[in-house]
Amino acid sequence: MSVSIVQYFGEQTNKCGYCSGTNCSKSHGMHAYRLACEDYQDLIDRGWRRCGNYCYKPQNDKTCCPCYTIKCDALEFKLSKSNKRILRRMNKFLRDGKRDPNEQQHTPGQPKNGDGDDVDVSSSASESQPQLPDKKPSVLNVEHVENLVQAHVEQIKTSNTIQVSGDPSASLLANNKIKGFPIAFAPNLNPPRKKAKQMRIERRQAKLGVPHEQPQPQPKIQEKTLKDFLSAPKETDKHQLKHKKIEDLPNVGYGSFHQQYWLDTKLIAVGVIDILPGSVSSVYFFYDPDYSFLSLGTYGSLREIDLVQTLAERVPALKYYYMGFYIHSCPKMRYKGKLSASYLLCPETYDWFPLTDEIRNKLDAKKYHRLNPDATAKDVNEFLNQHLNDVMLLINPQTCISYGRFIQRNDGDVDRDVIIEYSKLVGRVCAQRMLYVNMS
Repeated sequence: MSVSIVQYFGEQTNKCGYCSGTNCSKSHGMHAYRLACEDYQDLIDRGWRRCGNYCYKPQNDKTCCPCYTIKCDALEFKLSKSNKRILRRMNKFLRDGKRDPNEQQHTPGQPKNGDGDDVDVSSSASESQPQLPDKKPSVLNVEHVENLVQAHVEQIKTSNTIQVSGDPSASLLANNKIKGFPIAFAPNLNPPRKKAKQMRIERRQAKLGVPHEQPQPQPKIQEKTLKDFLSAPKETDKHQLKHKKIEDLPNVGYGSFHQQYWLDTKLIAVGVIDILPGSVSSVYFFYDPDYSFLSLGTYGSLREIDLVQTLAERVPALKYYYMGFYIHSCPKMRYKGKLSASYLLCPETYDWFPLTDEIRNKLDAKKYHRLNPDATAKDVNEFLNQHLNDVMLLINPQTCISYGRFIQRNDGDVDRDVIIEYSKLVGRVCAQRMLYVNMS
């Protein structure tokens, strides 16, 4: 088990990348020297997002353009007409090697063909990247962090003081192994029961000597699935699109990966993803603008949803696809809500709610909204002051200690209010599990 090490920077005010306002984008930020995958999963489920080693959480009730974390349930996802149109366009281009003359270059995130539906859903290509703070993280020389990695959280709490050192490279995401695999489900051995009316008809026919004929079931028209559209290319295709990804991903483990899209011998797109205990999170997606007629942003999202569906076959808990932020107040950023089975995170209780027209109407009327309609609902992972003594501090490159023990020892200065603010933002579990850098 890896232990996260973070340094909290507090409130940040920057220029907004969505409305171009000056000093109106407000967030909280912190630097992650190390970030265990289970901690990052918990953080994004509280509205955090990373850009490299910098993690930030918008202050939705204060910022100019509220950012709502959005995810898609990949197992409930259904292809829209627009999705199918994009997949057919790609397959036709690969098969014939020709571009449809009616296809025009278009800007990702903008409606095309006037219907407002065929948009280039690039999970992060249009998402504004945060302005990094002027503050620089403290220099840590942790040479044997494995000692801390092997220590269980409960051992950290009971021992209070642990000698720590570790790897200065401080990779962002730990490469934890996935241990859970799905159980086999037994088939339904009980045949479906006949309706009472059908049984009466059959008994009457039997008395009259009428031979009973079993009704022939009507063949169902099977709609093409996402996997059907993404089936292996044919040798006769004019172009070959190779989607290079890590093989046997669950055995590789969690972490950050690149997915490459090669058209014949040319790299035309790259997707950066985080594979986490309960999701695949899209970090960034970029592509060659010469191929924007293929709607590569949307195509990449569909490929990533297919990846989640594949992983979920072996790891059932890993079934969500995180798309970053949904910014309803910025019309060009609403495209993320086009994917079916999408959910928004309530910024106050951190519960998930389906993105419905009712929620869209509320956000039309007021850009910041508590999505949970239950006024009595609270954050189940809320940090309270009574939990403060269990927050772990890294006070020098060799020693971490609980806040309670630190105060008893009177070992140096600490800003109690800042630690409480940080702990409320990351939640009780992460506050007591991650190491808070408190070094002068």
